[in-house]
Amino acid sequence: MMVVYLEKIDSTNEEAKRVPFRHGLCIVAREQTGGKGRRGKHWLSERDKGLYASFILKPVERNLTLSSLAFGWAVFKTLSTLSDRFYLKWPNDVYINGKKVAGILPEILKDRLIVGVGINLYYTPDELSRFPVPATSLSAEGIRFEREMLVGELHRNILQVHSLIERGNFRVELFEKCCPMIGKEIRVEEEGRTFTGKALGIDSEGALIVETESGIKRLFSGLVSVREEK
Repeated sequence: MMVVYLEKIDSTNEEAKRVPFRHGLCIVAREQTGGKGRRGKHWLSERDKGLYASFILKPVERNLTLSSLAFGWAVFKTLSTLSDRFYLKWPNDVYINGKKVAGILPEILKDRLIVGVGINLYYTPDELSRFPVPATSLSAEGIRFEREMLVGELHRNILQVHSLIERGNFRVELFEKCCPMIGKEIRVEEEGRTFTGKALGIDSEGALIVETESGIKRLFSGLVSVREEK
């Protein structure tokens, strides 16, 4: 297993852009000073409080939405070995008890695909109050784990999913069946506008299919929440 451990870094994704390409290389940091989430948001990255990792992979001839969805499922699969309470939220977040516990940030360069993964491990509820969305951690949920085993399992699942994407064999049904928002009324924030509709499913390109009053929409990005959520 090719893993590089760092004490402190601006961002594991940024470091993954700087180092020579090596397919399957995983960069893990104890702390990030500039951790990033989706849509340019800051990712809380205090020392030893979370798992902050980036994977360097060969580019794949698939759109980023589908790849993002697939790697989100890989993180879900990893955490599901610890508890059966985890579920997925489109496009790539892992939740438990209505709170976010993990997310990914995929980035494509000419010579590589970088998949950044953040998993909240030891944060307290008070510390997580700084998160932009309701969040939790494995320890806060009473879930036992070993960090090294978690890294190893995550590494294996990321590489397995990359292979599936590369061969065109990743099935969106794997994500759908772990995503309880499918079939429910949802609220969508996209490019400064907000609308509601029913999440019908996910198509083969990873787009969320939403039935609205004005017709069917295919979403490739946006903030989505189940309308019943407060």
